[in-house]
Amino acid sequence: MKFNFSAIRQAAFLLTVSLAIAGCGKSGPEMAKVTGIVKLKGKALTAGSVSFVSTDPKRNNANGNIGPDGRYTLQTTNPGDGAEVGEYTVIVSGIDPNALNTAAPGEPLKKMVNPVPEKYEKPETSGIKKTVAKGSNTFDIDLE
Repeated sequence: MKFNFSAIRQAAFLLTVSLAIAGCGKSGPEMAKVTGIVKLKGKALTAGSVSFVSTDPKRNNANGNIGPDGRYTLQTTNPGDGAEVGEYTVIVSGIDPNALNTAAPGEPLKKMVNPVPEKYEKPETSGIKKTVAKGSNTFDIDLE
């Protein structure tokens, strides 16, 4: 009995290539870019953070720092990767995250004043709901 090793090698090669191509697709949740401007009483908030808290416990939350012009860009795991597609409750803090860093470990924090009303800091009371869709999303947030 004679084996055709050329045909076996060719079939093995095609199988390997097919498996490699099938494994090259994107995996994980569908992500979408999310940006916007946060305003407090009509003026850009100059520092703080925005968090999109998922309404689905299986989906990750997304966060972004607010820049001096009020702009934010969300990230879930990597800078600028956005948020997973779905519904969120939005919370906002006016405390600059960088102000929480101290020069020495254990050094007391300076007293910080949060200009954002407390209701916007909790998912249960913020009242801000957003739905992240495929593609690019712009959500400007106006706080009173």
